[in-house]
Amino acid sequence: MKTITQIVTFIAFLSAANLYANVEESGTRVGDSAANFSITRIDGSRFKLSDYKGKKAVNLIFWATWCTNCKDEIPALNRLYKTYGEEIEVLAINVAVNDSLRRVNHYQKKYKLTYPLAFDESREISKAYGIVGTPTQLIIDINGVIRYRAAETPEDIGAHIDALMGR
Repeated sequence: MKTITQIVTFIAFLSAANLYANVEESGTRVGDSAANFSITRIDGSRFKLSDYKGKKAVNLIFWATWCTNCKDEIPALNRLYKTYGEEIEVLAINVAVNDSLRRVNHYQKKYKLTYPLAFDESREISKAYGIVGTPTQLIIDINGVIRYRAAETPEDIGAHIDALMGR
């Protein structure tokens, strides 16, 4: 007879496998067009991805307050936002898994996050982009095409600004 732990592990595996399978169909691979969405940032302003098409590249960061690797990325993201914020719109979207808006606000202050944040309460954006782990970063060029998808902030982003901006 299987133990409860084995059953729970198996169910978690099936759920993750199902989510991963949907990533391939959800248009979230490098080279695909980014799915449009709209979300309210925690400062109350509205973010709509399509507003940046033809105007500015976008860096989306899917993260969580309990994610150690997300915390490790903060200095690089603060630098990226300070250095390239005029050319790349940055938005860090909390995936709302075992998190709360109150925790996000506290985390922003505690770790001095300088870039804009949003809270994906319904998890619809995270699902649309097939997010199965944090952090997940996507860089979308000026034409709305995903050019980068990985866990870490690219160290050589400056070398790609012209390409991201269509210059």
